Amino acid sequence: MANFSKKTKQRIIDGYLQVAGANMFIPVDFVEWLSGQPDHEAYSAFYGMDDIDAARSYRIDMARRLASGLRIVVRSEAVEASVISIRVAEYPAYISPVANRRDGGGYEPFDPSNVDSQAELRRQAGVSLASWLERYRGCAEHIGLDMVSLEGIVHVLRDSERDVA
Repeated sequence: MANFSKKTKQRIIDGYLQVAGANMFIPVDFVEWLSGQPDHEAYSAFYGMDDIDAARSYRIDMARRLASGLRIVVRSEAVEASVISIRVAEYPAYISPVANRRDGGGYEPFDPSNVDSQAELRRQAGVSLASWLERYRGCAEHIGLDMVSLEGIVHVLRDSERDVA
């Protein structure tokens, strides 16, 4: 799949909606329309591989979704001055380190006691939260919510040099 910029994606969708005379982007309609447009800039992204390769790509994506969303729960106890504190934290069962993705990637079991696993998960959390802010900031601020504290959290999570317990 081509890695189109946001501006290009917007232009492609706007152009399709105008040509189709539609006011709603329906993916199945777009794909069907695009199949008859071999000169369109997005054509090769959708039809640049044969059905066997496309099916394989889809199955690989299915395997990614299979590993995605699995969780582990870690329980830890601390005793101080006869007071027992129990902390329960939930983590993903597997993570896909960003640095390995260029070479095909993969998912490794998440180890909550491993400093590198924790740092990778924090960086990914920061990226995900930044993405959330980019998408939803406007509607949150529209009702008076202050997003500054979330920006601070993004910076802390993305700072891999920071020693966070």
